[in-house]
Amino acid sequence: MKQIEHIIILGGGTSGWLTALGLVTKLRKKVFITLIEDTKKGTIGVGEGTQPFTAGFLVECGLEPTDWMKSSNASLKLGVELSGWTDKPYFVDNDFTNYILNYNLHIANYFADKNYSEYIDNNSCYNIAKSNKSHKFKGNLDFNLLTSPSNIGAVHFSANDIVETIKKKISSKVRHVDTSITSVVTNENGIYQLIDNTNEIFSADLYIDCSGFESKLLGQSLNVPFNSYEDYLLNDRCVVIQKQYSDPNTECVPYTKATTMNAGWRFTIPIFTRIGNGYVYSSKFITDEEAEKELRESINELDAPCRFIDMKLGCYTKSVYKNVCAIGLSSGFIEPLEATGLTTTTLFIKKLIVSLNESQNIWSDENVEILNFITKNFYTEVSAFIWAHYYFSTRSDTPYWKAIRNLKITDLPKNTKKVIDYYYPNYPRFNLSEDYPTFTSHQWFSVIAAGASVTNTIPLTDDEKEYCKYFLTIQKAKINYITENNLNHYEYLKQWYNS
Repeated sequence: MKQIEHIIILGGGTSGWLTALGLVTKLRKKVFITLIEDTKKGTIGVGEGTQPFTAGFLVECGLEPTDWMKSSNASLKLGVELSGWTDKPYFVDNDFTNYILNYNLHIANYFADKNYSEYIDNNSCYNIAKSNKSHKFKGNLDFNLLTSPSNIGAVHFSANDIVETIKKKISSKVRHVDTSITSVVTNENGIYQLIDNTNEIFSADLYIDCSGFESKLLGQSLNVPFNSYEDYLLNDRCVVIQKQYSDPNTECVPYTKATTMNAGWRFTIPIFTRIGNGYVYSSKFITDEEAEKELRESINELDAPCRFIDMKLGCYTKSVYKNVCAIGLSSGFIEPLEATGLTTTTLFIKKLIVSLNESQNIWSDENVEILNFITKNFYTEVSAFIWAHYYFSTRSDTPYWKAIRNLKITDLPKNTKKVIDYYYPNYPRFNLSEDYPTFTSHQWFSVIAAGASVTNTIPLTDDEKEYCKYFLTIQKAKINYITENNLNHYEYLKQWYNS
């Protein structure tokens, strides 16, 4: 057991500064915090999309949407449209409260034995997103019931810009050191000292590893084994190109696009001032040069610079070991699909803070065990959800997609297969699972039903069917009103940011 009085965060970037923000603002018993980063290295920043959890975390830490949305060029996000994965595009939205009809009845249950196109035609988020209208009226008035004064919902933003906003808020409360750590000294308790290129020594009671894929403390120095997902999640590379708008009124849409490519898929993330494009692919099926060419041709951008990123898909067998807690890429990564990167980061930060607050900043084996249990379950659930996108897709016209068609549920690790079995082939009555809390059964339905048939575990009664029809009538009226009367998404942002 160790009383935590000094915490060192190794690594800046989004994960490092979000961790510093959370510790500074949410720890009940204050500690001295040092953030060490080598700014010459730069940051990775693969995707710029989020889940609603991230914006809520920022608000909890004292950053209102008006503090960071304009400065990070944020746009609104209703979900992800997946094109080319199945015969017709499908949509995974961020909301679920708009579709809950009873404590265990969701509108998806009504459509389980129907064609998926009927479901998507009645999906509020999808219809409003495709009409390119803002789902917000003014202030906190929003058709999406999941949002509240403490959460504006999911957004697209510039990760680098939000880091600058965080720095301004907490710079006086954190010791920030810009240096290169060249040596790590360990002992029986974990990390003992960090030494930089000028031989300055840094030591603390607890170390937060935010060093990215390098995992300098957890993986390199403490030799915690890495659990790779390469056997069932094939992508290991990404090429990224930013593109300027030709017409923001039509291109700045309130959703992410995920479009299949010859050897992977392409993300399109429109923030307020530009579009982020990236091709996530497998180097076993395409070269970097071929991937760049395919991306440039698909987005019609031949001149803008590009950047290649190595992706290490998987997670360490333990995210917390001895006196080290890894957060962000240094803990694990499950590719940019569904924007789980920042969700992982902010979720782990919150759990770390809860653990320290409950123990009054005393670090013990209990903290380590609880945090590892949470992170292990999270990685298992999310990797299963991402894998399901590929398994339930139907494309098979290239060697890459033919390899995807050879995936089998029975080849998955036991715990990952258990998650799939929970939702397929028998779709459960809607619930917020304590075992798998990150993605709801509603979101699983969108992924599975678009490419496969599902059946209700408990069929609907006649009364429930009638009630669902009534609900759909109300939904249609709401969709029609918003698409006819609300502002264009970009125009809404422009007016809000100028107000």
